[in-house]
Amino acid sequence: MAKILVVDDETLTVEMLSIFLNMSGHQSIPALSVNQARDKLAYEEPDAILLDIMLPDGNGLDLCRELRLKEATSKVPIIMISAHAPPMIAEADKAGANGYLAKPIKLDMLKNSLSKVGIR
Repeated sequence: MAKILVVDDETLTVEMLSIFLNMSGHQSIPALSVNQARDKLAYEEPDAILLDIMLPDGNGLDLCRELRLKEATSKVPIIMISAHAPPMIAEADKAGANGYLAKPIKLDMLKNSLSKVGIR
């Protein structure tokens, strides 16, 4: 069982991803903003992070860069999520993301992305 931090400002997206992850035998850790994600990371050690790019209190790309600089999260796989797929994929790569999912998220694509970073 993997612990996966799900960061998205859309409650429905967080709930849908959490249900899928829980049904797949994983534990989801929900966060609706950059600040909530930072708060959760202060006491949680996720095995992977699903991170939206557009958040109400910051940018997911900036948070990704920040997490890559911290020893505790530098190696945690980060899969970026966005409705603005093509132009943001290169930016996600530059920020240090391990993968990218376009919204609306297809569950088979999520499962495939998680598998690529070692979460089965």
